[in-house]
Amino acid sequence: MSKRKHILIIGAERGLGLGLAQQFFDRGWHVVGTARHGDNVDALTAVGSQDAARLGLAYIDVTQAEHIDELEKSLGERQFDVIFMNAGIFGALHQSVLEATPQEVTQIMMTNAIGPVRIARRLSARLTGPAPTICFMSSYRASVSGNVEGGLELYRASKAALNILARGLYADLKGSGRTVLSIHPGWAKTDMGTLDGTVEAEIDLESSVSGVAAVVERHMGCKDHLFLDYQDQPLAW
Repeated sequence: MSKRKHILIIGAERGLGLGLAQQFFDRGWHVVGTARHGDNVDALTAVGSQDAARLGLAYIDVTQAEHIDELEKSLGERQFDVIFMNAGIFGALHQSVLEATPQEVTQIMMTNAIGPVRIARRLSARLTGPAPTICFMSSYRASVSGNVEGGLELYRASKAALNILARGLYADLKGSGRTVLSIHPGWAKTDMGTLDGTVEAEIDLESSVSGVAAVVERHMGCKDHLFLDYQDQPLAW
């Protein structure tokens, strides 16, 4: 029997993160999922109801650098095959650089780009095994060459920033054999994906997270930085 793999999912209490926690758990992985202090973690805890030893829970707000030490302490000596940075927000509904306040810009950039990459850099030493991999939940809207319709300026900027910071992380770590995957999950049916039900999603949550998990399992350990969608199709930078 092969050794079980271990994954840390940052932002796993709801939506895509919760779906990923369930997917990897069902695939036999050991899963540690994080939430912010005060969030409802009942659904995440329920993921491990059939085998509680394979599910762990930790806490962090990705925008707060001082929370990383607390997270590290709570993880103890745990190491992981994959660290998946999922936490993210849509940001201000207007999505306009003309209307954006400094607070709105700070919130979306810290949540979607700076915070995730900062955590990934701090935790990269915990990657182990033959295929150590860091994943980021990106978006096809991060593509510069693919932006032919405009709009969603704040969200696009934050995800493009995430991609370029992920590339810098890869450049720094590739000598140690690390893989970096930037993955577009599709426009999935989650609270964020539908803006709390005000717009229609393109795919259901199960299709999204099963595809993302398959992409991770297929490419982990490739020692490259890839920008792919949940159907394993390459996306233009």
